[in-house]
Order: sequence, then C-alpha cells, then structure tokens
Amino acid sequence: MSAHSLRELRGSLGSVVREVAMSGEEAIITDSGTEVAVIISMADYERLHEHADVADALRLRDMRAEGFSAMSLAEMMEALGVSADEVLAS
Repeated sequence: MSAHSLRELRGSLGSVVREVAMSGEEAIITDSGTEVAVIISMADYERLHEHADVADALRLRDMRAEGFSAMSLAEMMEALGVSADEVLAS
C-alpha cells in the first residue's frame, strides 16, 4: 500500500494508476494529511462488487425467511406518501 497526497498526484496520477493495476496494491490518497480516497485495481473492484452482491442476496434470503416480502412500486410509493404525479413532475 502506498500513500499519495492530492498535490503529489497532479504530476504522477498515470504512474500511480499503472502501479496499482500492475501490483494489485491499493494507493491511499490524502488531502492535508487526511485519508480521503483509495485507488484500487479493477480486479479488486470487481471482487468487492461480487462480495457485495452475495451479501445482498444472503440478507434478502434471511429477510424472506423472517417473513418479509417484496412490495410493488405502487405499494412502496403509497407507504412513502408519494404520488406518481409528484415523481413525474420532478
């Protein structure tokens, strides 16, 4: 893992991104010494999304097992007190 300030990235973003892509190690981005962002490889990004999808599916399975059921868009809008006209007007 490497750390880079925003100021430093102005001249070296390309090389930092290439290094992350090649090594698979993330790069932490700092602003005035505070960690504000991270650059990760595409492979890590895809892996994170796969894990999130699995976690969402497991959570949905557990919710259904507890008796929760899906609701239609119309039911959701009614529960939120929102009309179709309000949505279309925005």
